[in-house]
Amino acid sequence: GLGNITAYGSTPWKHGLDIDLKKGDPVPSPATGKVVFAGNNKGFGKQVDSAAGIMRWYYDNVNKENWIKRPPLSYSVDGQFITPTSYATGFLYTYTPHIQGNKNFWTLWQSWFDQVYPDGTLLKAGGGSNVYILQDGKKRKFASMTALATRYDPKQIITVPSSELSRYDLGAEISLPNYAIVKSGSSYYLLDYDTKRPFASSDTVSDLGYHPDEILDVTNAELSSYKTGTQISTATANPLGEVIKLQENNSLYYLQENQYFPIYDEAILDTNFQHLSVTSVKISKLEGLVQGPPVKIKDGTLILVEGDSKVYVIEKEKKRHIASEDVFNGLGYDWDNIITVNEFTGIAHETNEPMYLRAGVTTIADLAPQIIEEQSISDLMVRTPMDQYEFIGTAFETPIDTYLIADYATGDILAGKNIDTVRPTASLAKVMTAYRLMKEGLNLNGSVTYNEAAHAINDSDFVQYRLVDGERVLNKHILEATLISSINAGARMLVSSISTEEAFITRMNEQLAAWGLIQTNLKDVYGGAVKNDTTAREYLTIFLNALSNTTVKAYMGKISYIYKEIKDLDGLPNHSDTHSNKIMHESDLSFSILASKTGYLHESGDNLTMLVQRVADGKKFVIITLGNPDHSNRFAEPKALSEWTMTNF
Repeated sequence: GLGNITAYGSTPWKHGLDIDLKKGDPVPSPATGKVVFAGNNKGFGKQVDSAAGIMRWYYDNVNKENWIKRPPLSYSVDGQFITPTSYATGFLYTYTPHIQGNKNFWTLWQSWFDQVYPDGTLLKAGGGSNVYILQDGKKRKFASMTALATRYDPKQIITVPSSELSRYDLGAEISLPNYAIVKSGSSYYLLDYDTKRPFASSDTVSDLGYHPDEILDVTNAELSSYKTGTQISTATANPLGEVIKLQENNSLYYLQENQYFPIYDEAILDTNFQHLSVTSVKISKLEGLVQGPPVKIKDGTLILVEGDSKVYVIEKEKKRHIASEDVFNGLGYDWDNIITVNEFTGIAHETNEPMYLRAGVTTIADLAPQIIEEQSISDLMVRTPMDQYEFIGTAFETPIDTYLIADYATGDILAGKNIDTVRPTASLAKVMTAYRLMKEGLNLNGSVTYNEAAHAINDSDFVQYRLVDGERVLNKHILEATLISSINAGARMLVSSISTEEAFITRMNEQLAAWGLIQTNLKDVYGGAVKNDTTAREYLTIFLNALSNTTVKAYMGKISYIYKEIKDLDGLPNHSDTHSNKIMHESDLSFSILASKTGYLHESGDNLTMLVQRVADGKKFVIITLGNPDHSNRFAEPKALSEWTMTNF
């Protein structure tokens, strides 16, 4: 009878609802032959009321009658032993003493009332540091940021109330880095997400080029949640697989073992194969291999299919339409995380049921009161009181708290709003760090070994550096990660090659004082502290001095980067990203961006500094915006301000 609720699509079958929750069976009428309900409980409302009465009777009598099922006793049901873990389950097996009937109830409950977020979603509780991934309806905790970053992009994390996380049962913890080589007893394995692939022997490990320093000693308990995959032998050319591009037609394929799998869109490379580089080969490479199904996008990925305005999320190789913008925002998704794929990729992913906000779900919109004492996140942002607003020149109407427009050639301030309000720098502080690093002789061809204890910022609100202890990266690439991706650990790594952080911060503040900047004070080298203070007027001086260094200017002007670690320990040597200022990726603007840096904290709002050049005549301007309250659309107002600048100055 449970299926009657959704019989014939979304329209309930009235006759079925009339008898849905009955006890006993409908009987045929001798007069008409039609099925009728014996008794006077016809009607869905009466049925629900009767069911509630039966539940009340159960709780009143559960300890009085031995035949009533209850925890923690075990019972034989349909030839299997079941042990209720709660009185609710005990009631279900008392009322319906059949395994299949209770499984049907569980399935319906899961479908209608339980899981909201799809498998593959990364979640963390507001105010907490633990990050979980949803798999098979359970939440699995990442024991470290390395375990997370080697599998998923931390930018995909959604912050939810702790009450929302509590809806999910706890699954096995994820403690080991992905693609790690591990040794348990005398056995060696390659970890591939939830699979452990055994090596044929210890000699196989060394024959394939793995160094003993790369191998992690683990316990059987740590591997208990991994299923065993195919064996790796010396004949296995690429245990991690290989991504190839055919020289004849530019088609992409993923090769593993004796199969090849079509990749319909390059966007899949970033979501599924960041650990692999693309090799250009001739089509003869496919000879003798068996074609497999097309590569499906990783669970939890947001996609937009070309020619379709719908946004989907991928779950179990299928795409689920997110029903509306309100649902998208309510679930806490980020518009910047959507990738666009071609029509073939969209067709390859079967359409599954859409995503809605179900009743009773605590959404991201309800989150702030729980986390920060009745304040919304936007309320945390430092704001200039309206009665203290000050403008220079013609005012530009914007919700941004502070903006400044300056002539790059002369340094003259052409227009501004609240440019003397003291505000948190957020990651704009990294520009000063880069300036001092170059001034103090940073060797870009040198390198730094990553030390998680010394360099990591274990806060999932910040972009994480996908490195593990002992991996080594060239300084020039770390500087790219610091200024283009705004990775905090990168700044700390570079500073550690010069001096202690404390001494370096002291020298930065001495430099600021020498420039006459009395309102600016830095507490760290990456901008994470709320008390990294500046004003728009004083930050103009910092930015202009940084731009005078050709290296710093060039790095802030890079649209993207790609590089390899010089020492790789986790099988993920490749790094790539695009500039965190998304305006730099737009075309058809009246200006070009020559250098830029972004920053964000709850307390600072979104900050942005840019050196722009007008296309029409080549004139250059510095545009600084501090305290943009609209994080979801953080580039809209700075872009509008820049276009306004091109017209008015």
